[in-house]
Amino acid sequence: MNNQTKSGGSKGVVIAAIALGAMAVILLAVFFLNMAKPTEGEKSITVQVVHGDGSTRDFPVKTTEEYLGFALVSEGIVEDNQSAYGLYILTADGETVNEANQEWWKVSKDGEALSVGADSAPIADGDHFELIFTVGYDG
Repeated sequence: MNNQTKSGGSKGVVIAAIALGAMAVILLAVFFLNMAKPTEGEKSITVQVVHGDGSTRDFPVKTTEEYLGFALVSEGIVEDNQSAYGLYILTADGETVNEANQEWWKVSKDGEALSVGADSAPIADGDHFELIFTVGYDG
């Protein structure tokens, strides 16, 4: 193999790396531009807590908070447990999960699980969220 062939292969790797980097930047830009934005001002939302025994309790919330996690804490619906990743819900409406039994609070909006944590979930007037006592980490 001569030096021209070796350097040609290196150029191809560099070009591919640059193209991959550019693609990643474009995808991140599209993601952030399409991400739901919070609504400013006062809004009314409903938070439904579904307990381990299947009982439910609805909390009508009027708030100026822009993200769900802050509204949940300020209204006293959940206890403020912060982790390195933001709000970690262990207790909702007075019921605490037992992590040793794979219990946790699933957060959803209109029945669909959130793809972000409560601290990153924007809220808008009329939204309906659920905190669902869940057993098993696969569900």
